[in-house]
Amino acid sequence: MMKLIRCALLSGLLAAVLSGCTYTDSVQGQEPRPVETSPFSSTSPAVSATMQGSFQSLAAATSGTATLEVNETGAVLQLEDMATEPGKDLRVMLSPGTLAGGGGGLELSSTRMIELGPFRTGGIQRFEMDGPMWAAMQEPVRSVLIYDYSAKNTRGAAVLSEEK
Repeated sequence: MMKLIRCALLSGLLAAVLSGCTYTDSVQGQEPRPVETSPFSSTSPAVSATMQGSFQSLAAATSGTATLEVNETGAVLQLEDMATEPGKDLRVMLSPGTLAGGGGGLELSSTRMIELGPFRTGGIQRFEMDGPMWAAMQEPVRSVLIYDYSAKNTRGAAVLSEEK
């Protein structure tokens, strides 16, 4: 009899763990927080807007410009005249962070990054994000980064601002 009860408890526990069930206790009296929206946020891919920024060096000398165009079908990132020191695994990333001055120089205000693809030096590079991919981003995009996976550092960052 005890063996049967243990088996039933174990199978119930296993089923709960495997199904990812969690218990949540709803809190009464809390009002929902307003969602911050921006034309560059993923919450509204139907808004057309363009942001641009020039790269600033962080872990390595980096130069070039980034232009992010958001439209009704998603977003397109274009990099022009890009240069940075060679690396084994350089990637283009988007970040909600901006650059802030620290005691030792500029630093990113966020460690969150979304990878778009491999980085190539020179010429023009385009990264297209369809509507669902753009809408899946949880935070507004504020910067474009050149990230080195092998060294685990950000080579350079372009903080984006509205194009006038």
